[in-house]
Amino acid sequence: MPSLLTAELGRLFRAGFSLLPLGGDDGKKPIVGFKDRSRLPLALVLDRMAGAGSKTFGIRLAGLLVVDVDTDTPEARAYVEQRFGTSSASTKTSRGFHLYFRHDGPKPSTVDLPGIRIDFKAGGNEFVVGAYSERPDGTIYRALGRLVSASELPWFEDRGAVENEPDQPKVNGRFPVGCRRTTLKRRAHQLAVVADTFDNLLADLLGFRDWEIERPEDFPDAEISKLAVWFWDLRERGQLWNGRNSAVLIQRSAIDLLAKSKSRNKGLAMLLFNILSADQGNSPDAFAIVPDGLRQSGRLVAGRRQIYDALDLLLELRLVICRKRPRGNRNHYLYQLGDGRQEGEEGERGGGSILILVSDKDTHSGGLAA
Repeated sequence: MPSLLTAELGRLFRAGFSLLPLGGDDGKKPIVGFKDRSRLPLALVLDRMAGAGSKTFGIRLAGLLVVDVDTDTPEARAYVEQRFGTSSASTKTSRGFHLYFRHDGPKPSTVDLPGIRIDFKAGGNEFVVGAYSERPDGTIYRALGRLVSASELPWFEDRGAVENEPDQPKVNGRFPVGCRRTTLKRRAHQLAVVADTFDNLLADLLGFRDWEIERPEDFPDAEISKLAVWFWDLRERGQLWNGRNSAVLIQRSAIDLLAKSKSRNKGLAMLLFNILSADQGNSPDAFAIVPDGLRQSGRLVAGRRQIYDALDLLLELRLVICRKRPRGNRNHYLYQLGDGRQEGEEGERGGGSILILVSDKDTHSGGLAA
């Protein structure tokens, strides 16, 4: 086997990863049984690969999740970055790329949209092909960002998940491994809404950790404090909202600007502005506008060109402001809500190229991605 490949196998094994010899016609089939087995010895992995004439290996995903993007398109990259963020460890595959995250909880369902196909793999009984593997057809998996150790990976977060989904059932009176982190975040959110002081929030969250989740020692005080600070800061900034049950504040000046506009699209622009305010008004983050998703979700019943014209009007009135233009593979514009003030350069409109040809059927974003 190539020396680069064997060196990578040794490095990953020493870093604590569980490896798997692969082979078969496509180079992606496990050569040995591995389900529910402990970590295989490195010598066994190397021996089985050499015996099969294989140059491919897998990385098992205990405590990890891989976002497996099968469509390497600007639309898919924008969707992944907006919904899941990014990771320092990534691999170029035959059709797309892998992003590695730490993970504790359920994995999302497959994303299957026009131009976007994303699978998710997680847990010790699942695997992905590792970097520097070479399949029989000549496809080489290239490292885009080095997989160093599990502890250096970011935690996986699905920003499109429903915030008020019910808690997972307890086991022996405690929330079990697999849903603890999500449950802690949800409880921190709930406590931040009603806590009188930050100290009350932190004390209640520490108590919840100690008495309500399995193996509380996995979540040290510093981590719980950081979580409490995050949600308390959201509350202090008026950005701690409660999903679809929260109220939406729309400035009268914005309504006046749209009402006085002579554009034929002002009715649709008003509706688009209301949707943007409902989904993004409590968030400081920039967001992408996804026309196909707005149409497919039924939130806007209009033609694509009509939606673009309505967005143009909002940009003209500075009720929506373009904050970031495309650069390199980031073939999308990012926006924030504006207050209608006209100072600043007029060139922030984005001209006639403000379209984001991404489709998003997620019921929470419904055509918007933050």
